[in-house]
Amino acid sequence: MENNQTQTPETTTGQNVVTQNTGAQPVDYDKIQGMIDSRNQRNEDAILKSYFQKQGLSEEEMNTAIQSFKTKREQDSKQQKVDNENLQNQLKDKDAVILKQNIEHEALLQSLELGVDKKTIPYLIKLADFSGVIDEKNNVNGEKVKEALNKVLTDVPSLRKTNEKGTEGVQVGADTTDSAQPSGNLFNFGFTGVRKH
Repeated sequence: MENNQTQTPETTTGQNVVTQNTGAQPVDYDKIQGMIDSRNQRNEDAILKSYFQKQGLSEEEMNTAIQSFKTKREQDSKQQKVDNENLQNQLKDKDAVILKQNIEHEALLQSLELGVDKKTIPYLIKLADFSGVIDEKNNVNGEKVKEALNKVLTDVPSLRKTNEKGTEGVQVGADTTDSAQPSGNLFNFGFTGVRKH
């Protein structure tokens, strides 16, 4: 009994090389790109020589001018790359500052809702680990901020709001010690209109 199964061509891919079992030579894309680059280089040299010849330069002057042109182009390319990297870093730094401000704002609101004494909030925020409070859309997650603050309050209960006797809780009655002081934002976060409870 004859075997009627037919062999289908196999396609294998390697490092920029594609071969097919069809009798054709493998395609070397790196070699093709090298040929293109070499041709472009020859064309560029021919254009530069033609230009400098029209300027009346000698052979030696022309070679020097071509080399100077290529050196300057390479330097300009490197400088452009550095400038682009610096710009990207500046944008990242600016975004980081805005993000930090947003986290601190949310932390301030959450601290007040947790009943933390306004005088100790800056210390609480400084001690909290907010590394996991940013979601995939680069927004501040309020619940995560509250969790980070609660962890610090668990470790350092003295940061919670206390009354004059030192027990936890909200002070009842007017506070006459601060009555002469104007109300306003006591924290150096740059935010106003904070919710108070």
